Order: sequence, then C-alpha cells, then structure tokens
Amino acid sequence: MRRAGRPARGGDRVRDGVVYDPAAPEFQARLPEIYRRLRDEAPVYRSDAGWWALSRFEDVRAAAGDPATFSSEGTDISQGLLPFLQSLDPPRHDALRALVSRAFTSSRVAAMEPRIRAVARELLGAFAGAGRGDLLAQYARQLPSRVIGELIGIPPEEREDFLAWTDALVEALPGDAPDAARAPAARMYQAFASLLEARRRAPRDDLASALLAAEIDGVRLSEPELLGFCFVLVVAGNDTTTNLIANGAVLLARHPDQRKALAEAPARLPNAIEEMLRLESPAQALPRVLRRDVTLHGVTMPAGAMVRLVWGAANRDPREFADPDRFDAARAIRRQLGFGHGVHFCLGAHLARLEARVAFEELLARIPDYALAREPGWRRSIWARAHDAVPVVFEPPPAA
Repeated sequence: MRRAGRPARGGDRVRDGVVYDPAAPEFQARLPEIYRRLRDEAPVYRSDAGWWALSRFEDVRAAAGDPATFSSEGTDISQGLLPFLQSLDPPRHDALRALVSRAFTSSRVAAMEPRIRAVARELLGAFAGAGRGDLLAQYARQLPSRVIGELIGIPPEEREDFLAWTDALVEALPGDAPDAARAPAARMYQAFASLLEARRRAPRDDLASALLAAEIDGVRLSEPELLGFCFVLVVAGNDTTTNLIANGAVLLARHPDQRKALAEAPARLPNAIEEMLRLESPAQALPRVLRRDVTLHGVTMPAGAMVRLVWGAANRDPREFADPDRFDAARAIRRQLGFGHGVHFCLGAHLARLEARVAFEELLARIPDYALAREPGWRRSIWARAHDAVPVVFEPPPAA
C-alpha cells in the first residue's frame, strides 16, 4: 500500500495539531471539520494511545480489500466477545458467511417487503394523528428491530431488551468499566442460548432454526459460533438500519426542497439513500490489526498495530466526491463505503436498503411536511453516527 507523491505528515498530533478522538464529547458536532483536517494533514494518524487511523477514501477502501494485511482478528472491538463474522478472517470467515448469506439473498429479502411495509404503516399510524412524534424512538428504532427480530425468531416481548443491550454496546467508550460492553453482550448470549435451546426442541421457520441445521463440510456450527452469528445479526440489524433511517430523516428535514422532490418521485429514493449512507454513515469506523509493516504517505505503521478504517471520513473525501459535506439526494454516486468494502461488506445491506426505502416511502406518503421540533443531538460513540432523538412536528393528516 505505498503511494507515490509528496509524503504527507504522519500521526504525531503534537506536531500536526490534529486531534482525532471520537470519544470526545464535542467530536460528533465537529465531525466534518475534524475529518477534513485528518484527511488533509494527517492521513496516516497515530493516536497517543498507540492506534492508527486511515481517513482518505482510496486508502480506506484499499485496506478493507486487503484482509491478509489488515486483519479483523484480535481487534479491540472484539475483546470480551465470542467470535463473530466481523472478527474473523478468511477462510473461516468465508465459510461461515456463506451459510447465513442465504438468508439475505436479494430475492429472499425482496419477499419481505410486504411485511416491512405493514410494520412501517402500523408504526406511523400510532403517532401520525398527533401532529408530533419522535422519528427515532417511535419509527426508525422500532422498524428494524421488528424486522430482524422476526427474521431471527426473537420473542416480541424480548425485543426492547435487545435494543437496550445494543445501545449499551454502541455507547461503550474507552475508559469505561470492562462491564460496559461485556455485560450487555453476556445478556444477549444468555438470551440467544435460551432461544436456540427452544428451537432445538421445536424448530420453526426462522433464522435461529436454520443456523442450528446448517453444516460446513458435514459439521454443525459450535455453540459459540451460533451465539456469535445471532449477536452480530441483531446488533447490526438494530443499530445500522436504525441510524440510516434516523439520520436520513434529519437530512430531509434540513432540505425540504429535496424532501418534496422525493415525495413527488419516490422512485428516486434508492439514490437518496446511498447519499444518506455516504454523508452520515451509521458505522463511522472499524478496526483492523496489521500483519506486516505498511508504509503509506511516507509514514510506516508497524506489524501488530491497531488501525481504524474511518469510513465516515472516507465518505466525505473531496478526492472522491465533489462538495462532499453537502447533501445532494440526486448525487451520482459511483461507490461509497457506508456498508464497508471487501470480504466484510455488510451482510444485511440488501435488507437495510429495503427497510430504508420502505421507511421513507411510507413516511413521505403519510407525513410529507414535517419539521424538526428541536435540533437533534448526537450520541457519544467511537464507532457510530447516531442521533439521540429526532423530535418532529407536522400537520396531522386528514382523518380517513
């Protein structure tokens, strides 16, 4: 991964004056400015804690496409957790992914659209007549949870627990007590162990039962692998799609002319969703571990170093996107990294895109002219881009 040209300055933040600290309270509010300086002044950044960060589009994309050098095994995001897809490298990763990917084929996902639409209409109907609501708590948070919960087989009465555990994992910060992430993960594993035991006794038409029956070369998945599968499916299903819908709803509130155009021509929504993913990527960064020394922009990162691939910064790189901090629902997007890249490209991308499309189709059909009741805040997270609430006001639709 060598690049030709004049070397950029490295990661000494005292020398460069660049500070990339996603755990800082002010980070989310200052994100565009911080990412701009990171890309321009310290594209190979070294933190005081010893980890590195890549922020330019081509650098991040190339690293994500090179798992032999940028390994997913042994990263800080997986500490204290059972093995799951994002913490594995090929060939084991590929064999396990092939099993569950059958549940996320484009045809199987497309068949879920009527159910997703029914859930979206039900959720909107619960507050559309009130003239106000929270598009995060009452809509964006509930729709993906219902969908992934039904797909896996999670009992309805347990879905709020899984949402709370997901939130706790996403909000865990460096310096928190170890239990900040381990305790909610342990509760998830316990709940999934009970679910899997119930499906062993009485299989159903859900993903939990399918995973129990799955084999690789005639060998069933181990209990830790089963729990790891369920864990990553529910966390990604709850968090990523929730934030895609919520972040997108805020962007449309801030750009009513573009929202009006989409309400009048919903066929343009898929492109708008790609732009939402690009500009406000739900997953802002993920870690890798170097398996060899890598020199990039005149800076050498040593083997064994932890490297963060900062998707959010890469997706705002002017080297790839014109006027990158501007929301343009009609932008022609050749490629973006909102769902990652390479062997770890988001397994549920088809489902997330479908849920987002249906969510916005139904929202703009039912409540086309909403306004933010207040400026939404941001949750503190070193990995995610997530609002704390999306309170809106609107003229209630006429009674049917």
